[in-house]
Amino acid sequence: MRRFSTLFATPAATLIATALTASAQPAAPIAPGARIGVLECTGGPSPGLIIGSVTELNCMLTRNGRRAEPYAARINRFGVDLGVTERWVLAWDVYGPSRRLPPGGLAGQYGGAGASASLGPGAASNQLVGGPGDAISLIPLEVSGQQGVNLAFGFEGMEIRPGRF
Repeated sequence: MRRFSTLFATPAATLIATALTASAQPAAPIAPGARIGVLECTGGPSPGLIIGSVTELNCMLTRNGRRAEPYAARINRFGVDLGVTERWVLAWDVYGPSRRLPPGGLAGQYGGAGASASLGPGAASNQLVGGPGDAISLIPLEVSGQQGVNLAFGFEGMEIRPGRF
């Protein structure tokens, strides 16, 4: 039994330390490009399913001089996910090849690594890349947080779809 726990404790501790270190450092865009705007998302209850979870979000993309654009998103996490998150609040700076993005242009599949922890109020960090031609980078902002009792880290996929007002 001791060998089993040693075998898994070291990689798990390394993964947690890497996730915490990455979220503590200021992020830079993964792909070169221009800042498009800010994507803000909120969501309701999300139970951790031990080896993953699914979270539904309502999002708004805000850009200078443009009307806010609604999106819906689903985050699928694969990795350790323990507990229940009652409320999500996430925000990303959105970068792309140019400042121009047509209506619905953020829609697509995104992927990256993420980590979150909470005992009451908590924090989340996930840097994602994807969208049309894998040309969009989502860089997490410090406002990202959650409410609940949860510990999660692993790989995330996020599907973004045009939403409704």
